[in-house]
Amino acid sequence: MGYGIFRRMISSLITGVKYIQNQPSVKGRQGESVVSRTLRQCCSSEHDHLLNNILLFDAHTGRSSQVDHILICSNGIFVIETKNYSGIIYGNDLQHEWTQILAYGNTKNKLHSPVKQNATHIYLVKQILQNKYPVHGFVVFVKNNIAHIQSGSVCTPQTLPACIEAFKPVNGTLTDDDKDAIFRRLCIHQESYAVTPREHLDHIRKLQTDLKNDICPRCGGKLLLRKGKYGKFYGCSNYPSCKFTKSIKD
Repeated sequence: MGYGIFRRMISSLITGVKYIQNQPSVKGRQGESVVSRTLRQCCSSEHDHLLNNILLFDAHTGRSSQVDHILICSNGIFVIETKNYSGIIYGNDLQHEWTQILAYGNTKNKLHSPVKQNATHIYLVKQILQNKYPVHGFVVFVKNNIAHIQSGSVCTPQTLPACIEAFKPVNGTLTDDDKDAIFRRLCIHQESYAVTPREHLDHIRKLQTDLKNDICPRCGGKLLLRKGKYGKFYGCSNYPSCKFTKSIKD
């Protein structure tokens, strides 16, 4: 084999590896791996538990949700959403759509609010646990690009352990028995409602259809037109137990 052919083969191989590494699914898994290692550091006893990349079925809505991480520790139950977005991200807790700026401002993308996405996951976990325990959440931006995000629920992998450690439960810390019971309940639920990746994709399509038909994706209630401090919006008919909202333009 000539040196020129060998060099072209190596170049093609490197290009292929870079292409695979830049795929959104691969980058997402890489980000989740970083956060998973960070969360492991928050497990200080054998009664602390960490669930990664878990598919949970919602019997009320007939849909499933993919939750990146669930940490069960003395300070509480934490539902963690991992984002590996590049560029500059603008957003806050009230906005349904956030903005991603790429290529030195030449490209702008609209993103569904990860805070609101995580709020839906938190609601589901609460339902599975029959609202017996408070559930909290954080959205972790792996690339640390949170300078233009206004949200107390957003952090980086470096600050995540401190955020969890600083969280002071109102009703006291969870006991070892509590933590083990919560872990068993979530595992039993996952086994009882096993969801395949194909079924999960079908559930995502169903969610999009339900939203178009003004059906709440969290509880299955009806989305009603309401008027608030910042104008008109769609709110769930099951408010205040369900606080899901949808903007007029969604």
